[in-house]
Amino acid sequence: MTKKSIFNASFEESLNLEDDGFLQYQKKDYYNKLGKAFKKGKPSFWFSVQTLIYSLLFPIGVNFMLFVFAMSLHDSDPKDLRFPISQHPILTVEVYLICLLIWLLMVLMGKFFKRTYILPYRYRFHIITFMIWFMLEFNLLAITISLPVLSIWGILALFGFLVLLTYLMLSSEIRSLKKRIYGKIQSLTLQDKIANMISVYGMGILGIGVIINFILKSFSIKFSTSIEGMGLFLTWIILNIVLIAILIFMEFPFFLEAFYKWKYPEEYREWEGKSVEEWYGKRYLKKHPELLQKKIGNQTYG
Repeated sequence: MTKKSIFNASFEESLNLEDDGFLQYQKKDYYNKLGKAFKKGKPSFWFSVQTLIYSLLFPIGVNFMLFVFAMSLHDSDPKDLRFPISQHPILTVEVYLICLLIWLLMVLMGKFFKRTYILPYRYRFHIITFMIWFMLEFNLLAITISLPVLSIWGILALFGFLVLLTYLMLSSEIRSLKKRIYGKIQSLTLQDKIANMISVYGMGILGIGVIINFILKSFSIKFSTSIEGMGLFLTWIILNIVLIAILIFMEFPFFLEAFYKWKYPEEYREWEGKSVEEWYGKRYLKKHPELLQKKIGNQTYG
């Protein structure tokens, strides 16, 4: 008997993923909107222009600015810094260039996935890899600042805690997805309720944070160096935990659905009521004319 896994479900069982709260949020906020840009099987002209601009501003530009900031700390007079930093730079130009080359290589590899229904997932993957790249640089910058205080053992303990937390969160999500896929979850779970809260109140929470930050700056409220250091340390930990949670609870189910669409393309095409051209795209069909014989409803292509 085949052991049940989140990767070997049947088509009918994979449809249970649609009930996942975070997946519903992702598809409502991202997939369904982005899918309109690929109606002809390739990105529209304006979408391509926007993608180029965003790539220059965020994956390349933001990460470069973070590297420049890290270098500026080492070029500054130690007396002008509020916190002591590591004597040796950790976020170097070599790190930035290696990450840039890896990211560009993954973008080029993504060009091999040309089916229209997979394109929104492909672009999402590039966004996720940018986030991981950014957090890698952010962590290296944070280590540069905190190393004199925490020491190497404190840094290792912190990342040991994050690795353990990642394992626990991933194990919990895999168990939850397995139960959902094989029909053992019949009602809303805690994760579903959290996803619904984020979709309703997410922007409100962000707005409150912006207002609090504005008030603190307006009244020139200053904190001691130790309190600022503790605030930066907690921010460092929280950002890592937030990214880990996003990758596990939001992105993992999203790309698991992409896996099943790749595994059962015709079943999902018929289930979503798409024509062969809408599903695969004209460019892909030119190289795979055998798919033109597929049917949808009473319409036959070929």
